[in-house]
Amino acid sequence: MIPRRLFLGAAFALPFAARAETWPGKPVRVILPGPVGGLIDIAGRAVGDAMQKELGQPWLIDPRPGANGILAAQTFLGAPADGYTLYLTVSGHVALPFLMKVPFDSMADFQPIAMIGVSTALLCVPPASPANTVAEFVAYAKANPGKLNYLNSGNGTGAHLLPELLKIKYGLDITSISYKGLPPGVQDLLAGRLDLAMVSTTLVMAHVKAGRLKAIGVIGPKRLDDLPGVATLTEQDVGDVEVRSSLPLYGQKALPAPIVDRINKAMNAALADPETARRLERAYVQVTPLTPAGVAEAMQREHERLGMLIAKLGIKADGGS
Repeated sequence: MIPRRLFLGAAFALPFAARAETWPGKPVRVILPGPVGGLIDIAGRAVGDAMQKELGQPWLIDPRPGANGILAAQTFLGAPADGYTLYLTVSGHVALPFLMKVPFDSMADFQPIAMIGVSTALLCVPPASPANTVAEFVAYAKANPGKLNYLNSGNGTGAHLLPELLKIKYGLDITSISYKGLPPGVQDLLAGRLDLAMVSTTLVMAHVKAGRLKAIGVIGPKRLDDLPGVATLTEQDVGDVEVRSSLPLYGQKALPAPIVDRINKAMNAALADPETARRLERAYVQVTPLTPAGVAEAMQREHERLGMLIAKLGIKADGGS
């Protein structure tokens, strides 16, 4: 005779097993905290065709920018844990509790599923700037205390942390200007209303090549083939201020493990697709397939590292420090 406890456990497990076997039976919505045209949006769409092929259902990108990602995260967490609503974000997500009070636990409430990759970025200045390297920008800022500013696309993001680290390292007096994402800030950078910005390479490469912006450093492991004359921050002896952005995919914490594994396998297969790889390469994203456990470990490390960094800098929710 089957013990009652085992019988009940099996009965409760059946709906989850059946759900995982038939999943997905409809389109999968992917909520993200960045704007249309931003890094997360571009990366999410880059894997879209391959994910639809792997899953047999459309992969629908749903950008929800603003409020430092809180709006998007709350929308995601309010959806059923059935695998039809996922959350694609950047590694700065794990820094939120160090920056402000949030209505969720950025670690415990989010189930790590997969990793798209790590983005490269460019440290840019307007073409009229006298700076051509990080050292020259430092000299320019020191000669003009309180007169220069930088693009802050969201507290805890690399675009925010890197300039703040430069301020600490060199004793600079430059002002944070907050924007809802990188794209609107880039417009002010192009117009010369901003003096410095760390921007996703894909957003500004065309402007740099056309001379509308000037890149003074590469945030990434090596120089870019498209800009062989621009040195990395490490080559310029400022690798200690480098903050890179990774692109993790999450589900709700109650998402059944078979669905987590199904999505992970689909994503890693999508990343191995040659056309997807080309799209991500064009977006200057270094493909980084991981297991769910690998994503959890990577994000835990980033959570601890960013927490210590933010505490050191004394960064607050309003974009200042």
